[in-house]
Amino acid sequence: MNIDQLRAFYTVARTGSFTQAAGKLYITQSAVSQQVQALEHSLGITLFDRSGKKVSLTGEGEILLSYAKRLFDLYGEIVSLFELQRTLKKGKISIASTRVLGTYYLPQMIGLFNRQYPEIEIDLKLGNSHRILEIILEGEVDFGFAGKIRSYSRLKSVLVHQERLLIVCSSDHYLASKRKIGLDELIKYPFIWREKGTQTRKVVKHWFEENLGRNYPQKFIELENVEAAKRIVEAGYGITIIPEAAVKREIDSGVLMDIELKGFDHFVDFHLFYFKGKIVGKAAETFLKMLAGIRLFSHSENLKKSLKLGF
Repeated sequence: MNIDQLRAFYTVARTGSFTQAAGKLYITQSAVSQQVQALEHSLGITLFDRSGKKVSLTGEGEILLSYAKRLFDLYGEIVSLFELQRTLKKGKISIASTRVLGTYYLPQMIGLFNRQYPEIEIDLKLGNSHRILEIILEGEVDFGFAGKIRSYSRLKSVLVHQERLLIVCSSDHYLASKRKIGLDELIKYPFIWREKGTQTRKVVKHWFEENLGRNYPQKFIELENVEAAKRIVEAGYGITIIPEAAVKREIDSGVLMDIELKGFDHFVDFHLFYFKGKIVGKAAETFLKMLAGIRLFSHSENLKKSLKLGF
């Protein structure tokens, strides 16, 4: 039994005529008869009573018709579903991102995409770079954005954005009046760390070890949430180092102050990660093309070139 034989049977059963079925299937009447006969032979049953002027289903034919209807209804749903996905009238995009890009950059893109394609569902998972790379490797998302804290042979990466790291304190803090400090002043105050697994922590920790040794800072708090880190600094407790996008609003409003530290001039890099050779769905591909087009990231040109070359 094959799908062509089943389709010939189904069409004859629905029209009650081999001639009409041939017209609907754009094949000859003899071809329809051959398909039905082959199906009957493979199943070892008679599907139609051909003794009258009009063919009618046998009992076995009635049973097969009920199954065939379910099959072709499902087939129609599949065709309809993928036509909707092809035209972006239905679908889903799964994205993983570090909190910096996921909180301060991607919402703008998601809003823009949703206005143009309101029926496409977007699932955004947030975490630190280590966790985001795990999610991508587990195949839970179409693509993700994270710091390149290590390389993975199965993943391809494209640098899409660089973000400057700023040292910040409360506007009421003693250091706010100085604006430019040295290492001797830095070590006097508590430090707020981001959690392990973040690119920011990796960069800052390396710089501290090179310039202040492994014992600095002696007094610190470790926080997983960027917003929590900002709030505790705003309250006057110590200082932190954080991506510029995360504190731009607070600096502009005067709640936080950025301090220049001699010898500290660092950025964190964010990459687009995806499986090598991955076939990206129409919705995900359109999202990335729009993202490259609006130049939201500092290195959007890299994303545009990568898309032109194909995943």
